[in-house]
Amino acid sequence: MGLVITTLMVLFVYFRAKHVNEIKAYVGETYPDILARLSKDKMKIGVNNLFVIALEESLKFGELSKAQDKRLQLLTKRMRDFDTRFMAVSVVVMISYIFLS
Repeated sequence: MGLVITTLMVLFVYFRAKHVNEIKAYVGETYPDILARLSKDKMKIGVNNLFVIALEESLKFGELSKAQDKRLQLLTKRMRDFDTRFMAVSVVVMISYIFLS
């Protein structure tokens, strides 16, 4: 079971990073000024860690959430749908393992 959980976690991180990089590339092309603001590392904790947090917060509550951009909305929806579906599959796998053991 440990191997299954580890595999699920690795797949989640891989595909989540793929979605974030796709959104980052699109925001960089379409909104370079917003990308520059989100990429600032004022607290010196690491640009990548801070950028992902800032990007997700901007998509939920900030400037990017107010953008009337269909492509950005599609990318964000795809990422949210992936998160939801992946967590549902993970729960089903774990519950089935518990009841089948």
